[in-house]
Amino acid sequence: MVLIDASTRWSHVSLLSTRNFAFANLLAQIIRLRSQFPDYSIKKIRLDNAGEFTSQSFNDYCMSIGIDVEHP
Repeated sequence: MVLIDASTRWSHVSLLSTRNFAFANLLAQIIRLRSQFPDYSIKKIRLDNAGEFTSQSFNDYCMSIGIDVEHP
């Protein structure tokens, strides 16, 4: 999984053995980034339409912390 900051182009790569871990890994990265950079908020996440990222629970979590989820 590759995370890229749109403004700085900073990237982070996570190697996953299966796609089953993608959802949990992305949530862990969001938590890590929010704690590492508390003065900067994550405003939007743009994802592909993979099934692990289209769940209602993921959208609800992001909405609860103020992140707009975008599926192109």
